[in-house]
Amino acid sequence: MSDKEEKKDPFDGDYVGNIWGWKFSLFGAALILLLLVVIAYRHYTLDVPLGLEDPLKREAAPADSSRVDTARGEFGRE
Repeated sequence: MSDKEEKKDPFDGDYVGNIWGWKFSLFGAALILLLLVVIAYRHYTLDVPLGLEDPLKREAAPADSSRVDTARGEFGRE
């Protein structure tokens, strides 16, 4: 057999395999599940918000203080 016949085309449709290995993939999945459990536990027991807020219920932005001269205690000139 020649060298060309022994080499396999990577795009021939055969499964090449998981380059990281199945143990690494299972470890990653377990880590993701563990973090999801920790997030759910903190959310339900400590009432920590998940970051999903209603944009209409936000507090009003504070007044612009850039026009106040803090050294003099006066308003700046316009």
